Amino acid sequence: MTSDHDSSSQLLGDFLRWLQQNDSRGDAWFWDEGAPAPLASAPPPAAAPVEAAAEAPLPEPAPATPPSPAVPSPPAAAPAARTPAASAPAASDDPFQAECSRFVQETLAAMEREGLLDRGPAVSGEDPAATLAILRDQVSSCTACGLHQGRTRTVFGAGNPRADILFIGEAPGRDEDLQGEPFVGKSGQLLTKIIGAIGFERDQVYICNILKCRPPNNRDPLPEEVACCEPYLKQQLAAMRPRVICCLGRIAAQTLLKTEASLRTLRATAHFYEGIPVMATYHPAALLRHAAWKRDTWNDVRKLRALHDALLER
Repeated sequence: MTSDHDSSSQLLGDFLRWLQQNDSRGDAWFWDEGAPAPLASAPPPAAAPVEAAAEAPLPEPAPATPPSPAVPSPPAAAPAARTPAASAPAASDDPFQAECSRFVQETLAAMEREGLLDRGPAVSGEDPAATLAILRDQVSSCTACGLHQGRTRTVFGAGNPRADILFIGEAPGRDEDLQGEPFVGKSGQLLTKIIGAIGFERDQVYICNILKCRPPNNRDPLPEEVACCEPYLKQQLAAMRPRVICCLGRIAAQTLLKTEASLRTLRATAHFYEGIPVMATYHPAALLRHAAWKRDTWNDVRKLRALHDALLER
């Protein structure tokens, strides 16, 4: 059993590594194990201090929380349009910079081979917001599978209908079912901080789930439920045509990509769904249980931001 002294030494070591990896603009999303901050608070970019960990479950971190660096006032919310986000956070370590650059170049090369680089954003004359509003009404009265019998509200999606980045989870939870909005509980507030850490406001991206109704006891989606809901997701994607998709968690990634590959494997490279590059990372709810996975998630979302920026430059 690890002694209190060993635990304190490990925590101190993690904190010292964090100090070496961050500048004065860093935010504390990776340290926040207590009450989440309000959704409106989206701090600027930061680097994460916690060392990368394997996918196997890890013990909870020590309850002591080191002090966070000062966080400047958040920027004003961006309008609902394809507008440039804040500058991407710089990678503070050269090995990660090289890894990130290699990831982006390999993804762009794969897209070029498949003729996907010229696809660009939506070019039709339709208004994505109007299309999504019509689709939301259809979802609200959907009875295609048995989940409608136990739902409080459908959870269609939220954010900028012209967003370049789309985050997809697996299904609504209890808070989402009650409010009719995706990612509004503790994991949603952590997701908001992660989005802010790569230079975006929550309303600059779009967030949804594969399922639009909550499964009983938050169980995994069933194949027949996915089959009923996926047409709605496809219509959302067709209306928005985001530049990149980020799947939150193993279930979302496996379901969207029709694969049984592990999350470790899926995180290693970009994939494609209907011609759109797809990345995978940990679900925020998993980060609340396993804080050591936050460093891996931080690296994942920095790659996401780097790919987003590279696609904007094409």
